[in-house]
Amino acid sequence: MGAEKRKWRVPGAGWLSAKLSRKMIAILLAAAILGWLLSFFWFLTYLRAYVGERYDQAVEETRQQTRQVAAFLEESGGDYAGLEEYLAARGLGCGVQDGRGEVLFQFMPGIWTDVQLTVSDGAAVHLPSGETLLVRVESAPLSRRDLSDLVIRKAFEGLILFNLGLFLLAGVLLYLLIVSPIIGLRRTMREYSEKGTLPPRSVRKDEVGKLQNTFADLTGVLRAKEQSERRLIASISHDIKTPLTSVLGYSERLLSVRLSPEKQAQYLRSIHDKGVAIKSIVDEFDDYLDAGLRDEAPMELITAQALCDSLLREYRDELEDAGVELTVSCTCPQAELICNSAHMKRYFGNLIGNSIQHSGARALKLEVLCRREGQELILEFCDNGAGVPQELIQQIFEPLYTSDRGRKVSGLGLSICRSIIRAHGGAVSAENRPQGGLLVRAVLPCAGPR
Repeated sequence: MGAEKRKWRVPGAGWLSAKLSRKMIAILLAAAILGWLLSFFWFLTYLRAYVGERYDQAVEETRQQTRQVAAFLEESGGDYAGLEEYLAARGLGCGVQDGRGEVLFQFMPGIWTDVQLTVSDGAAVHLPSGETLLVRVESAPLSRRDLSDLVIRKAFEGLILFNLGLFLLAGVLLYLLIVSPIIGLRRTMREYSEKGTLPPRSVRKDEVGKLQNTFADLTGVLRAKEQSERRLIASISHDIKTPLTSVLGYSERLLSVRLSPEKQAQYLRSIHDKGVAIKSIVDEFDDYLDAGLRDEAPMELITAQALCDSLLREYRDELEDAGVELTVSCTCPQAELICNSAHMKRYFGNLIGNSIQHSGARALKLEVLCRREGQELILEFCDNGAGVPQELIQQIFEPLYTSDRGRKVSGLGLSICRSIIRAHGGAVSAENRPQGGLLVRAVLPCAGPR
């Protein structure tokens, strides 16, 4: 098959698609440029056409008035007696000259006291006596204010149309670029909430696209969490059902069969052991639920050195008796953090228990390093065991992960560790050390200045 055809993109369009604020700026700039172009080309052309049309109308009206005055003189045989009344009734000015250029008649309306704008036109009048007269008629005057009012009124009408079109265009752009995607996102959210339909990812790079992709990621996280909780319930049910079945079996035997005192004691010990196993599973599950309840846990301000000292006091003697070497070092003793001491002890206790149970080292050595990077406190816990297969390193913090194939425990220890660190506003990760062993790194926010 040939190479996939790449979709052509406008050069520089990535800048526009990256930010919603950039779209707003682009729309405003486009509206400003369009308004400037329309004002210079369309609006000025509109006003020019109106003024030209008004001028042509005045010229045509004056020509008609001139023809009417000429016809009046022809009909009256050059009698000017009724001409003045005719002109006054129409607000016209008129001058009549004979063939030699001598003025025979002159009339201007009395209201023409100021500078006026008029249009004049002339025509020849042929009298029955054979005499030819030249008539010049001036149209009704137009004052400066009247002319300004006419232009302003027409400009006002044009501006209304101009702004209406500009606002409609801006509204369409805003709807297509902003409102419509938000409506689509709301519809997608409603379909997810009502029908459980997973939202598609958006190719947009602006805030709306990022919001939809974040929502898509969130639905994926929620679905994964829901599946994880179902597996967790199934795991707890499985881990409890196995010893509970044994408890029921032993108890039924004790109730229904006559057994020797030795056999009864053996069954009772088995029932007790299975009960202890069930209690251990339930306690671990309670720890898992309690680890993320930060709001209900008392928090206190302590130094990094105090945290390390409490860790040594809590586990050093017990680990020495078990033949495990524990080393704790702190390079930032004055660094402070806000935490729940009991939960942090449980965090290190679960890590220590996990290393003892799964490291596989004959002479187990545990190291804890506390250091500071900027406004973050780094807690590194490592052992000298066999580590974790690289393909499983990302699964050890899952609530159901366990390397115990016998399913004797629920595998919540490291998941509880992750919940504790997250409840403190931090993050936890794991990796295999080059020299061997597993390293678990927790990053917590420091309190106070640097």
